[in-house]
Amino acid sequence: MKTIAIIGGSQKRTLQKLAQKEGYHVIFHDGKTSKKKAKEFLPILRKADCVVVMAGALSHPSMWTVREVAEKLGKPIAYHQGFGATGALKKGTKLVTS
Repeated sequence: MKTIAIIGGSQKRTLQKLAQKEGYHVIFHDGKTSKKKAKEFLPILRKADCVVVMAGALSHPSMWTVREVAEKLGKPIAYHQGFGATGALKKGTKLVTS
């Protein structure tokens, strides 16, 4: 089963339910972090096959940190401009199937 990391927002349960219906696993993080941001995101991104950042739902420093960690790990990353769970999951499924 492919794993999609979704960073930002507040729809953890909705994302997990939608992903399960589609045959994917979601690891969710709301994007709120302590000062050691990279240490919080690193274990999540290691487990994921791809990363979707909900750009409007987290701070710019957190978004940049996620991008840096994803690039170091070689994980594909997509940015979702809205707050919707369905759109974010669609971006993730495109990444894992391409």
